[in-house]
Amino acid sequence: MYYAVTHLTLYKYSHAITDSVMEVRMHPRSDGHQRCLRFNLEVAPKSKVFSYRDYLGNTINTFNVPGAHERLAVKAEAVVEVREQPPLPDALPEDSWLAVDAHAAQDRDVYDMLLPDRYTQSTPLLEVFADEIGWSRRADPLSMLRQLNTAIYGAFEYKQHVTDVDSLIDVALESRRGVCQDFAHIMLVLARQVGIPSRYVSGYLFHRTEDHDRSDEDASHAWVESWLPGLGWVGFDPTNNLIVSDRHIRVSVGRDYSHASPAKGVFLGSADTELAVRVKVSMLDEVPVEETTLDPEITLPQTTAEVPIVLSQMQQMQQQ
Repeated sequence: MYYAVTHLTLYKYSHAITDSVMEVRMHPRSDGHQRCLRFNLEVAPKSKVFSYRDYLGNTINTFNVPGAHERLAVKAEAVVEVREQPPLPDALPEDSWLAVDAHAAQDRDVYDMLLPDRYTQSTPLLEVFADEIGWSRRADPLSMLRQLNTAIYGAFEYKQHVTDVDSLIDVALESRRGVCQDFAHIMLVLARQVGIPSRYVSGYLFHRTEDHDRSDEDASHAWVESWLPGLGWVGFDPTNNLIVSDRHIRVSVGRDYSHASPAKGVFLGSADTELAVRVKVSMLDEVPVEETTLDPEITLPQTTAEVPIVLSQMQQMQQQ
């Protein structure tokens, strides 16, 4: 499958600010069954963009806007090929736990995905939920992850504006409502509790009417990847009760949202910030020529323009 992705972000400040320094994770990954064939990042006010790759293979673009400005717009465009993955077995051998433990002990990057972070700390409310679903090491790792994926989907209502981008898991656990970021964090903590290395994935999901996805199609998406012997990193989408497929477009991975957020930054000045976001994912029959605009309806706004969806958060929201 070929996809065109356009991700537009606009920051609006109540007063002019200076020295914006931004870090953007919007460049889709090229690994496994996915290749990023084309990527372009535009910024207004204009700024020189630098890029580098971190130790997990994420491409990070950085830029700064030193002069006074009341708006900051970022438009990322990408063409991505995602190939269909072979079907998973129904289960793994029960002795797969030995292989999971051994590999985590030998591979630093895999072991790193057993460690808690800001949004993936266990809490008493999480332990209550774990008891409800009878969560303890048993059967085999793949079967347990399938069960956990389904359990979170069934126990939580998908609802926007119950949690914020910086909410800890207790907010969703108490209300039993939330969005993909919350469900991914809950799944990460529980998977790590039984020794399955698991990481947060930020990306996009291509929506089709027949799929009845709970997540919104005009936003970024989040899910979980867990390391399994003989399979490597396998994706689970608890928001939609899916095994990750060729509809999922991977952008960045990390221990939790704080390591994989689409955009974050700082500035000099005192101002309230409004954030507007628009995401569009389209399927392509073929790769367009280099000069073609991927989505002419989504254009980089001028510094005096408006963008429809307004959210009051400083960071790029992962709220679908």
